[in-house]
Amino acid sequence: MQGMNDNNSIIRGFETRVFRYALIISFIFRSLRLVHEYLIGSPHLVMLLGILNILLIALVFSVYRKYYVLGLSVFYFQTLFTSVLTWNNAGGWNGSIPYILLVVSVVVIITSHGILQIVTLLLYGLVLILFTYTHTFESLSIPNENYSDLSREVDFLVMTIILISVTLYLKNNFFSFRESVGLNNERLKESSETLAAQNKKLKEQQAALNGIRDNLQEITSSKISEVHRKAETLKEYAFINAHHVRGPLARVLGLINLIELENPDQQKLNALNKIKREAQEMDNIIGRITEVIS
Repeated sequence: MQGMNDNNSIIRGFETRVFRYALIISFIFRSLRLVHEYLIGSPHLVMLLGILNILLIALVFSVYRKYYVLGLSVFYFQTLFTSVLTWNNAGGWNGSIPYILLVVSVVVIITSHGILQIVTLLLYGLVLILFTYTHTFESLSIPNENYSDLSREVDFLVMTIILISVTLYLKNNFFSFRESVGLNNERLKESSETLAAQNKKLKEQQAALNGIRDNLQEITSSKISEVHRKAETLKEYAFINAHHVRGPLARVLGLINLIELENPDQQKLNALNKIKREAQEMDNIIGRITEVIS
């Protein structure tokens, strides 16, 4: 799970770095185009749109870290909207707009995913199809008579530089991204090996615990058997005590009682009383032993 989170963080970091670079390049390119549009006398509406475009790029650059998806959406859709409104002013198919849409489509693929990526690419594709096969957007864009061959050459040179710059940046980031993924995979491998070693150790400890448990069960069974044997011995002793010892003692006490009935003299009576007390004490002791053992 941790490895998956690390990979997601690496991917998100890669997307964020590419998007930041795209914002910087867009700001520079849009500033150059604004100067170019001013020099070739573009309509004020086109100039105003260029200024608004630059301000939106700056705004997105200031908030994209916290509101990444919102920043992506604003940047891509304002670029598409501006491209539609300046299509003819920038030379149409012979100008820079088709290259811009192509580069932005590549950036969309690299910096976004999911529904946002699908919707954005579908919109960009739909706009290009409409420009190719219909005249739907031609009325929205005013042609600029001052857009000359020199303007096309300048736009082509700028777009070439941007494409080269983007390609180099993506290449360097791709190698960095691949290295990060490789390091992450190495960490995952090390973690897997550590977990395997710990699992093996746990199994060994479990086997040792099972051995101790079995040994304890064996010892316990042995002790229980010994206790049972001693209990049987004590029961046997109690039986012997009750029948073989108390029987004769009871008979002795009975004889003493008979002798007392014959009215012996005082000397004999004193001796009998002593014998009787000792016999009764012995009988009491044997009785208590019998009760404890029982």
